[in-house]
Amino acid sequence: MPNIHTVFVYGTLRQGQPNRCVMEPHLVRELGEGQIRGAMYDLGPFPAVTLEEDGVVAGEWVMVKDKGLARLDRLESYPSFYDRAIVSDTANGLRGWVYCMARRKVDGYERVESGDWVAYQANRLVARR
Repeated sequence: MPNIHTVFVYGTLRQGQPNRCVMEPHLVRELGEGQIRGAMYDLGPFPAVTLEEDGVVAGEWVMVKDKGLARLDRLESYPSFYDRAIVSDTANGLRGWVYCMARRKVDGYERVESGDWVAYQANRLVARR
């Protein structure tokens, strides 16, 4: 029987985002929206979160099988690009993995003050029109 992993997703893995399909074949359950403590940065086509700063990051909690976590590890180039850490939700007490970066890796990138990648992307599209 495969292990089940709880993961907090905050960027291109959220519902309606382009990389959601990577984990969907191994998705066990969607646990709903949530928030973690951290700061989000715009790396261009995708965000990164650092846990070394105060702020709130919006996202979703999911449960995936071992193969789902392995696919996420490949997508996120873990451990060479992103790290993985255990975090707790600030509102509902859920706990699980999140892909994050050391603060030094996001130096020079714009901080997403809202901490919500989906809203930030939508605002960028509106601003370009």
